[in-house]
Amino acid sequence: METTQHLARPINGLTVAHKQEIILLGSCFSTHLNGRLKRAGFRSVSNPFGVVFHPIALAQFINESLISSPERLLCADDVWLSWDAGSEVYAMSEQELTAKIATIRSEFKQAIERSEYLIITLGSAHGYRLKSTGRLVANCHKQPGALFEKELTEVAEMTAVWQQTLGHLKQHYPNLKVVFTVSPVRYSRDGWVENNRSKARLFELVQQLQNDFQVAYFPAYELINDILRDYRYFEPDGVHPNQLAVDEVWKLFRHWYFNAETISIMEEMEALRKMEEHRLLFPESEKAKQFQLSFQKKRESFLSLYPFISW
Repeated sequence: METTQHLARPINGLTVAHKQEIILLGSCFSTHLNGRLKRAGFRSVSNPFGVVFHPIALAQFINESLISSPERLLCADDVWLSWDAGSEVYAMSEQELTAKIATIRSEFKQAIERSEYLIITLGSAHGYRLKSTGRLVANCHKQPGALFEKELTEVAEMTAVWQQTLGHLKQHYPNLKVVFTVSPVRYSRDGWVENNRSKARLFELVQQLQNDFQVAYFPAYELINDILRDYRYFEPDGVHPNQLAVDEVWKLFRHWYFNAETISIMEEMEALRKMEEHRLLFPESEKAKQFQLSFQKKRESFLSLYPFISW
């Protein structure tokens, strides 16, 4: 299916080039897109605090990375975790985790100072508020449900938080371009009706922010759920887009944001990637050695021509 005919590129749309750095935050879509960007030679950073679904939790990560604030930690058995991060951010002591989080925040701040694009993927408006503090968490870390109050966060609250965050970004990083998207994953565990209500609030949030700020929107959700509309684009669970769906999203992202020069560089790099991944039947043979030498020469020539490429 040719997706670009259904979702035409915006007039005066943004253009992403290899010389620009990109940060991606949010749901699993950010991770998938980051993998494609890295393979294509872009310098990108994805979810340094892990996958985060709720808009307010995402905004909290940005705000607290740019402005020093105390950490919200917990100890589960003998593992230390953060209420503001995914479970991949952990340590075996409070001091070690505090130091790790400080490093992550510092590196994120440096990355956002260098980057020209910030891509935010919103996952769900359903959130879990820690009763003891009244604040939404990024991850419940499989703690008892009695500790939390589950909610469908109001658009007004999410908008107010993100208006503050975008205002701060605009003030300190005026050249940073922000792109929002909504995850195409349907969170069936919340219920189908509840999932739709959640997604509706995310769409409304983005619209409110577009009214007040020059932020862009990329329709990944609409592509998967409204245009493709076929379970062959989903994993067996029927809710998570599969590799075929990711391919279609990548095609649309290329069409919307890459110019002819960027696509040409990408295609040249993809040819080299395939050479690099080629399985040699007899690696010790003279023919295999010649192939490897040819690849190395082509790679060195390519990188000398495009020194800004991230291999």
